[in-house]
Amino acid sequence: MSIPKSAEEIRKLELGLEELVNKFQGRVTLIREDLKSLINDIESLRNHIDERRRVSNDYTREISDLTNDLQTFGNEIESIEREITSLQDNIDAINTQASQLQTDLSDNKSKLGISENEKTNMMTTIRSLDVELASLETTHDELKPKFETRMNAITKEHTRLSKEKSLLANHFQAIRVLCLKDYIQSPEVGLVKFLAKKPSTHSTMTEIRLALGIDPNTLTTILSRLAARKVLDFNESTEAVDLLEKIDLFDKEV
Repeated sequence: MSIPKSAEEIRKLELGLEELVNKFQGRVTLIREDLKSLINDIESLRNHIDERRRVSNDYTREISDLTNDLQTFGNEIESIEREITSLQDNIDAINTQASQLQTDLSDNKSKLGISENEKTNMMTTIRSLDVELASLETTHDELKPKFETRMNAITKEHTRLSKEKSLLANHFQAIRVLCLKDYIQSPEVGLVKFLAKKPSTHSTMTEIRLALGIDPNTLTTILSRLAARKVLDFNESTEAVDLLEKIDLFDKEV
């Protein structure tokens, strides 16, 4: 079967077009590779420019630092020059003082003779003090054993009193617990509890009797005992009772 002429032309056109497409794609590929190479070159150039810029900035900073150092050195040179001038003035002053000292030396030679006599007198005094010191050392050696014996006795007494204090503290704590829990019942404990919990430190015998029901004689005896222990102040004639110290036997924190 024969192919129409128009169909052959179309086929040729398609083949030609396909060839052009292939060539175009190859050209595009080459262009793309060239672009990539160009981009790489641009990046490399940019990096080179950045590096040169950093180097330039480093040089700029270095120049600035050198300029500052130059200014500092200039200031130091001026300071040294001023110091040299000051030292020269000091040398002149020292020379003047040396002359004065030479004069003073002549005067001191005259005074030296007087000092020698004073030295002789002082040596005599020192010998006398040496004799007194030897006597004091002898006395010290005699008293030292007595002192050590007394010190040992005081140390032992201190240890004993410390133990006794600790024991009393434990007893006080135990009594405090018993009082707080109301395990101890007596007129004395009742009175102490009344005074401890009363907001005011001042009371009267009448007030206490009405509150606790203690007979006057017993109350007077208890108050007198507490007054003797400096817990309170009791005036029997006015029946005034003033608490002198805080009583913490009935505090809740134990």
